Amino acid sequence: MTSQFDVLTLSETVAHDSRSEKLSHDLLAQGQTLYGKNIEFPDFFERITPDGKKSLGHWRNGEFQHVISLL
Repeated sequence: MTSQFDVLTLSETVAHDSRSEKLSHDLLAQGQTLYGKNIEFPDFFERITPDGKKSLGHWRNGEFQHVISLL
């Protein structure tokens, strides 16, 4: 017997959780570090660590290079 996988429902759940920041909170609670763009600083990537610290920087040689700490 094959199981059904509802891709539409999954994508809607992920989209909702992402907009509500639930997904980010869950991933941070699991010890994940998050990376993304910050619309206020478009020339940088933003890093959020599990302890809630935010910083801006660039990727160099496959590593995040910290430039600025955010409060």
